[in-house]
Formats: sequence, structure tokens, C-alpha cells
Amino acid sequence: MIVLQWQTGDCRAMLAEERRRYGARRRTNRSVAPLPEHLLARLWRAKEGRSLRTVDGRRVKVLYAGRPAPGHGPDFQDAVVRMDGERTSGNVELHRKPSDWHAHGHDADPAYDDVVLHIVAQADERGPDLPLAELSRPGAREALEPPLMAGLARVSSGELRQTLMRSGIARFRERIQAASRSVAASGAKQALHEALFVALGYAENRAPFHWLARAVPAAVLRQTAGNHPPEKRRAAFERILLDASGLEGGTSPEGAPPWKTAGVRPANHPRQRVRGAAALLARVSEEGLLAACERAVAEGGASLEALFVVDAPAGALIGTGRAREIVVNAALPLLAATGNADAEGLFLRHPALPENSLTREARRLTGARGMRLSACEQMGLLRLYRGSIAGD
Repeated sequence: MIVLQWQTGDCRAMLAEERRRYGARRRTNRSVAPLPEHLLARLWRAKEGRSLRTVDGRRVKVLYAGRPAPGHGPDFQDAVVRMDGERTSGNVELHRKPSDWHAHGHDADPAYDDVVLHIVAQADERGPDLPLAELSRPGAREALEPPLMAGLARVSSGELRQTLMRSGIARFRERIQAASRSVAASGAKQALHEALFVALGYAENRAPFHWLARAVPAAVLRQTAGNHPPEKRRAAFERILLDASGLEGGTSPEGAPPWKTAGVRPANHPRQRVRGAAALLARVSEEGLLAACERAVAEGGASLEALFVVDAPAGALIGTGRAREIVVNAALPLLAATGNADAEGLFLRHPALPENSLTREARRLTGARGMRLSACEQMGLLRLYRGSIAGD
């Protein structure tokens, strides 16, 4: 017979070891919480140049993870992937689990219609009918692929500037061609009227602003101006435009594109932009907007930007940054389309426009961070960025 003697200390040590083992087993069997979305975003961006697989087995090559989207909408915009060899671009949405798509209301939100890939931490529940990839799934073993626009990131700053200038001039001439078509269709005054309203719409409300410019054309405002003394024209223009827009009543008129107001800063609310347009057009109602632009260009162009600024006690209705955008993207191309010989020279000398998420992302991809760019170079940068997304 073998007799085992346990010392008190040995017994306690054994029990402690058993508790540790038992506790470890319990922790191991416990389900792991999905990663938070901000970490998912970092992991997704690290996938550029690499591969992953969807849960149904499709191979996805991530050419460009996309740019983080500002405000409301999918997490990444303009992503470029090659899915089973077919190149596609669009938006990417990240979630901890697939069912978050419905839980967050994306299924009923048209802002998510262009999502081409749904990325999740754990694919354990049913989500939307979209290609679904789980970041933890390994992709195919392939050589890394250079990210989008990597070729520009390798050239010297001088070569990059030359490329941006050529692209910017090409973009300006594309805008001149578009303006020429508008002038041929509607006349120069109405074409500038529409270009102004589109520029005030930003990306979110360009369509409803364009509709409003046609619903209340320049000729209607000229007639209204003739029926009111100068000091009452601003209020008259504002009333006509707001009534036509439906912004005061909260619903868009029949046939008009809906206004997007959710997530829009108060200063950028379309109602404020409409008031800015009313104030601007009333201020130049004696000579007309086109004639005022032509006069500013004839005087050297220094006053052209100030022409579009509309200040107000509670904050500018049209600020300096937006005025610069209007000059570069609307006024100068249209003036050039009508034969103004000085418009292109003013464009080439125009200082930089305000930075936005597009220009910041394009700078990151091309190595242009920290470079002081002109408006022409910025437009060239954006043209190259959009062309690379489209595969041009």
C-alpha cells in the first residue's frame, strides 16, 4: 500500500492551480466581443494592396480602401476593389456584425445604395444582400499591389507640379465645354444663374439647387426687380426662391429632387444658401450677374471673388471659401465659354481653394502633403484622383 502525505502548503498550491486552470478554461470558452468600428476602419485601410475573401468564397483584391467619409453615409467612399478579377468602385460600410446594417436603418437609407462591399468583424448573422467579408478571414496569398496613384507619389515635386498643372488646365477646358453647352441651350445669363445655384448646393444639394434655378430663372428675377425699388428687392427675391424651393414648408415641390438637410451644419443649410443667393442677385440686379462678372474681370479680376461674398450679422451667407469655389468652378469657365480672353489667365493665377476630404485624400495618395497648390493644381489633383477611381 502506498501512502500519500499532503502538506498543507502543497494542497493549497494544487487547489490554486486547479482554480487557475478552471478559470482559464472558462475564459477560453467565452465568446469574444467583436472589434469596435474605429479599429475595423484601421484594419480595413491596412488591407490596401492585399486580398481577402467574402464569406461565399469570392476573392477580393483591395486596390484602394477608399477615403473616410465625412458626415452621414457609408464609412468609406470611392473604394476600388477587384472581385474575382472584375474591377469595381463604390462605397464600403463597416460593422461589428452583419445585422447592424438593419439595426442602423441602412436598408431604408438611399445614401447606402452605392455600397459595393460590407466589411464585418464577425460574420455570424444575416445582413444585407451584399458581398460580405470578414476581416479575420485570410485572403489569397498574392504579391502586394501598389495602391492607387502610387506612381505620382514616386516622382519629384517638380514633375508632380507639372502633371497637376496639365491636369488642371484639362479640367478647366472640360468645364468650358460644359458651360458652352449650357450657354447654347439657355443663354449666357441663365447658364451663369444655374451654375451659381449648383455651386451653392455643395455635393449634397446640387440637384435641388439646379432644379430651383430653372424653376425661378434669371428672367423672372429680372422682372421682379423691375417691380420693386432696390431696397426691397432682396426680400422679394428671398420670398420667391424660398416659396419655390419648399424649404419653408418642409416638403419639396412636385417633381423636385428632395433637399438633404440631415447632418448639414446650420451655416450650410440650403435655406441659408438660398438667402445668400437672393441677397447676391438683388445686389447686382441693376446690371445683372453676368455683366457684374465681366466688369470685375475687365478691372483685373481682384474684385471678382468679393462679388460673390454675402455677409450677414449672424455669419456669412456666402463666405470667402465658397465664393472662391464659385469663381473657379462656375464664373470663370462660363466667361471663357462666352469668349472672354482673360478668364483662363485668371484661373491660372487664382490662389488655392479651401481644402476638403477629397483634396486631403488625394494629397495623401500622391505625396503632395505640405505642398502649396494653386487652384489649377488642386483641380488637376482632383481630376487625377477621380480618374484613378474610375479606372481611366
